[in-house]
Amino acid sequence: MATLTIASKNYGSWSLRGWLLCKMAGLEFEETTGAAATIPRPGPSFCCCRRRSWCPCLTHDGVKVWDTLAIAEYLNELKPDAKLMPADRAARAHCRAISGRDAFRASAICARRCR
Repeated sequence: MATLTIASKNYGSWSLRGWLLCKMAGLEFEETTGAAATIPRPGPSFCCCRRRSWCPCLTHDGVKVWDTLAIAEYLNELKPDAKLMPADRAARAHCRAISGRDAFRASAICARRCR
């Protein structure tokens, strides 16, 4: 069985997105709350308040996936009938671009808070 580690579904959309993706894919999973501390972390220049970015973290068959878009891509390959990602290559690229932009904006906000 898979495990999904989340921060909170109530106070931020990042963990909620991972949870919704798992539900929409029909993946059986156990939900835990807390930091996915066993994931290798970047060096000391990494922003202090980005700790929550490690949630959600999906653990499935020994694989840890900790980015919302990466979870969507992983689940799309695991459960293709759920159609979590667009079938069209250009539409998938657009989806990735939007997700990357959202993550960039969140990290820019975080960087301002850490100063």
